Amino acid sequence: MNKTAIMITALVAVLATAMVVGAVDKVEIRGAVQEVVDGATVTWNPQNFAGFYYDIDDGIGNEQITMTITGNKLEEPNGVKYTTTVQEKEFEFEGWGWYNSIGFLGEEYFAGYSEKKPTWNGAEIDPELYKQSTDRNTLVDEQLLKVLMDDDTERTFTSGTPLKLADGYELVIKSIDVDGNKVYVELMKDGQSVDTKVISPSKAGATMSDQTYYYKKDIGDTEKLVIIGVHFKNAFRGADQDIATVKGIFQVSDKPMDVSVDTEYDKMRISRVDATSIEMDNKDNAITLNKNKDIALMAGIHIKTADQKDISAENPLRFYIYKEITEPGTYEIRGAVQQVVDGAQVTWDPKTFAGFYYDIDDNIGNEQITMTITGNKLEEPNGVKYTTTVQEKEFEFEGWGWYNSIGFLGEEYFAGYSDKKPTWNGAEIDPELYKQSTDRNTLVDEQLLKVLMDDDTEKTFTSGTPLKLADGYELVIKSIDVDGNKVYVELMKDGQSVDTKVISPSKEGATMSDQTYYYKKNIGDTEKLVIIGVHFKNAFRGADQDIATVKGIFQVSDQPMDVSVDTEYDKMRISRVDATSIEMDNKDNAITLNKNKDIALMAGIHIKTADQDVIDADNPLRFYIYKEATIEGAAPAPVVEEKPAVEEKPVVEEKKVEEAAPVNVTEEKPAVEEKPAAEEKPAAEAEAKPAAEEKGAPGFEAVFAVTGLLAVAYLVSRRN
Repeated sequence: MNKTAIMITALVAVLATAMVVGAVDKVEIRGAVQEVVDGATVTWNPQNFAGFYYDIDDGIGNEQITMTITGNKLEEPNGVKYTTTVQEKEFEFEGWGWYNSIGFLGEEYFAGYSEKKPTWNGAEIDPELYKQSTDRNTLVDEQLLKVLMDDDTERTFTSGTPLKLADGYELVIKSIDVDGNKVYVELMKDGQSVDTKVISPSKAGATMSDQTYYYKKDIGDTEKLVIIGVHFKNAFRGADQDIATVKGIFQVSDKPMDVSVDTEYDKMRISRVDATSIEMDNKDNAITLNKNKDIALMAGIHIKTADQKDISAENPLRFYIYKEITEPGTYEIRGAVQQVVDGAQVTWDPKTFAGFYYDIDDNIGNEQITMTITGNKLEEPNGVKYTTTVQEKEFEFEGWGWYNSIGFLGEEYFAGYSDKKPTWNGAEIDPELYKQSTDRNTLVDEQLLKVLMDDDTEKTFTSGTPLKLADGYELVIKSIDVDGNKVYVELMKDGQSVDTKVISPSKEGATMSDQTYYYKKNIGDTEKLVIIGVHFKNAFRGADQDIATVKGIFQVSDQPMDVSVDTEYDKMRISRVDATSIEMDNKDNAITLNKNKDIALMAGIHIKTADQDVIDADNPLRFYIYKEATIEGAAPAPVVEEKPAVEEKPVVEEKKVEEAAPVNVTEEKPAVEEKPAAEEKPAAEAEAKPAAEEKGAPGFEAVFAVTGLLAVAYLVSRRN
């Protein structure tokens, strides 16, 4: 391989790595914000906490946490109560009837089979998987099983290509008789045979029992429970290999989750279990709701209290529950479930949709979507309205005063500096970053800037170690005078000097202007806006190197986000912008709310409607808005089914066999092992890391960089 080829191969590898963008290491799904008021009772359920399990298609999911506040405490044992109950859920393959589904700690579990009889081919029949099980309810044995597969997709598999199931199971065709009536199958787990059966899916008058392969085993104290069911539609014996078509797979884990009484999950313990429900309480674990706390409540669900400056009867301490997810994958952060009712008006805000921006410490965030339903439509231009307004937010370094914060599309943005005067060292002073800017409001220029750093952590840096900022900026000490009064600093971006200044943080009677380094530049139409501010506490000239201490950094992006009127985001467009607010509507985009739809509404926010069997006046179509959040990481490779070595040609008399393309079945991951209880702890005051540069289209920076390198490689090869 020549040098150019080696270089290009290496660059492609760099590009592949660079294209992995937008990674986060965890997702926080918060519930509705509540207040610590003596005697109050507050509740979260799937409507106001998206961390609980909910299936919109079947309207399944009823987990609930209720807290009773005494003073500022959740007394034991009944200060916190958790309840969840079984609900009948229809199998995706309707011929089997129903099973008992239960939400627990935000996940769906199997709790047993229902005896309710389904109708199949016009007749009521026995529920097959219930009938074949000896024990039918796992909750009476205080255990739950994870639902791994529930599917009615039609699949074809052959004697040479097993049917892949979850948890290492696969079903193998051993033989089919000449008439195609009897199919001899073998179930394997991790390469070992665990079961064999003969089924007769194609015989005349075949019953559901004839068509269903099942595998049952003892699961803990639950005896001979069907954990795998496969419905066969037909079978065919070929010249080279045998073929079968299945339509219906159900599988639950063979590893039970213990939900016995007194099992503990952080602060909570299971207090009661019966055939239809689970209850938990906080016995022996009273919880105090003080400011700035993050309390592990139960198995990934936490309580967070605000780091709130003013706590009074008029302004009680704010708090919410949240679920923290760290497992790689894509997750839906859903809003409250609504119904399609003619003439109804429905609204989501940060209390009912965790996908909107909200800062609990400062109570900042007021995005809102309102939908007006006409028939089953959101007519244009006012069927969907989005509004968000500026709110003053205090800098982490209080000596600078306030800036104008605004939530937009679920993210926080900077909209300008406030002229409100802060108090510093007992005196009211001018707001420094406002004062040093020429233009102070970006919204009047129809643009927003991402807040990259807002931090009052004390940091020391030296003439040999620059102060790292975000977006490739860093601040360098060039020199400090003998008395330590004057500090000559240089601002660099990507290794290039962009600004120099002299500041005097240590001189006698130093003002806020003396102590503040600022860098301002033109951002689009906004002129001479301060985008970086650094507050210096003191400076010292040393024998070998100079040292400065800073306490206060604020930085916004130098890449503006355009929010000009008529800018479009999927179905929505900006209809109005002024100095304090943004409004959007769905002009030219009427939206019809039919069943089983996923509609891109605006920039990552979608509308999802239920795949609902019954839609009438008593059961209106359900829908919600949601936002996706992705945790990137090593995902398991999909299970790929091998194609048959020889494609079977259908015989004329066997035309009734419908061959479907093999469908990959991804093996479901086992339930995550419970982590030990975490101690109640204050929210960590971690040193702020520079925020990533505002993203545009993912990976394009890498594309441009690698394109340049490829060009260099080509020129080098030409020269050689």
